[in-house]
Amino acid sequence: MKAIAKKDFTNLLLEVGLLKKVLRTGWVLKGVKNAESVADHSWRVAILALILAPQLKVDQLKLVKMALIHDLGEALIGDIKWEKGKRVIGSQEEKHKDERKAIKKMFADNPSFKEYIDSWEEFVGQKTIEAKIVKQLDKLEMVIQALEYENSGYPSKWFDEFWENAEKYLAGQELENYFHYLQDKRKQLKTKI
Repeated sequence: MKAIAKKDFTNLLLEVGLLKKVLRTGWVLKGVKNAESVADHSWRVAILALILAPQLKVDQLKLVKMALIHDLGEALIGDIKWEKGKRVIGSQEEKHKDERKAIKKMFADNPSFKEYIDSWEEFVGQKTIEAKIVKQLDKLEMVIQALEYENSGYPSKWFDEFWENAEKYLAGQELENYFHYLQDKRKQLKTKI
């Protein structure tokens, strides 16, 4: 691996750090105060990948790398909402086009970073088992966060569309049982209120 110049290293980390300031659009639109950032989300997706990879019998390092990279382009373009529940409300192709430019810009200074661009492309392509698992983890993390917001007192109905969206991606998939477990937790919460 080619050594990273200090200037390039600093620029990359400053750009990556912007992800900590990009709030998750869906939560902001619902009126959640102190909404999580995309970096918060990606971190927990990566933790889920780390923990679940062995049981899913997939390449753990590949899964964690992809989880960390999957939303990285949003540091430069923002979090663009293209779905609402099960409905498509925007262009995923345009979002991916803009993210691709952002990812390539971030990693342009060092040819050895190509593996990260390739990892992002693999995620977007959704052809490998790891890419499909990261997509499921992405949606699973989203409903974990929704459940946390509901637990903290936000109206449950605010989050119905997120549960509906997650179900679209998790039904019949490897992580469906975790989704059902979280749905049960949500039902228990609703009966306590």
